[in-house]
Amino acid sequence: MDRLADPLALRTAVSRRIWLSRCASLFLMASLLVSLSGCQIVIGVLQIFQGFPKTKNDFAIKTRGRSLAEKGKRTIILVHATPGAQAEEPSLDLNIMDEVSRRLKVEKIEVVPSHKVAHWLDERGQIDLGTSIEPIARHFKADFVVLFSFDEFGYREDNSPSLYRGHSNGKIVVTEMVGENENSTKKIGKVIYNCPFTFRYPGNRPVSADQEGPDVFKRKYLGQLSNFLVRRFVDFRPEDEID
Repeated sequence: MDRLADPLALRTAVSRRIWLSRCASLFLMASLLVSLSGCQIVIGVLQIFQGFPKTKNDFAIKTRGRSLAEKGKRTIILVHATPGAQAEEPSLDLNIMDEVSRRLKVEKIEVVPSHKVAHWLDERGQIDLGTSIEPIARHFKADFVVLFSFDEFGYREDNSPSLYRGHSNGKIVVTEMVGENENSTKKIGKVIYNCPFTFRYPGNRPVSADQEGPDVFKRKYLGQLSNFLVRRFVDFRPEDEID
């Protein structure tokens, strides 16, 4: 597994960024309370400590309330990248598979350990869009197979090699393993979610190479990209979107 990136530095950077984001949220909300009175203050204080209502995740919306966290369900994460996307980041598939699996586990979703999936793929070959996912789902007794397919991936601003701006696009496909018929114990794959995605970071302006080294920016971008992908399946609060 030579392509596996050290996850510790990435996780530390992400945790620090989440902490700073929450502090910024609390500061902004506290400043708003100055202009409020009466019941509004009570409501404002509750929002500070409890957070604003969560935004429903896209997977639940598109599948009418389905969730990867359903009781007794097990999920496996797979990643496919085109040669162009993989050229920019040789460990893209492994990094995303590891980070997304870990973050979904934090959200109480039962996920097949990414190192076991990576080992299985090393022995049998990497997947592509034409690969049948049923054998790997059956091997790991997974109920949901989440495939992140990257068509494009990069770290630099277009036509500006001295500016960093992460960018990627592709699609997310979720396959559920279901009985072939009502009386069958054999399970087959049924696609229940198929959605394109586009992500850019930072969204407002690129980062100059003079301001931030490439390794630091790459860690930040992969962390933000992993958060973005996880939020397709997990409800989140508006204050978590602070960039």
